Amino acid sequence: MKSQVEFGFASEMTAYRFINTVKHMDVDSLVVKFGRSDRHVLVSYRYAVDEFDRTLSELDDLARELGGEEV
Repeated sequence: MKSQVEFGFASEMTAYRFINTVKHMDVDSLVVKFGRSDRHVLVSYRYAVDEFDRTLSELDDLARELGGEEV
């Protein structure tokens, strides 16, 4: 199952740092790109249905560390 989430940040630099960090995560069908502006990041990935998937929790934690949040 495909999942998609967008995060907002205070600056383009922070959003870009988030993109570069997330790109190195080991997640099935991961696509990371700028969202509706240069301060938004859109993340899509394939949700693991046969096991507990921590991806969204990890993304939320990383965004929070960088001062961002899910929008």
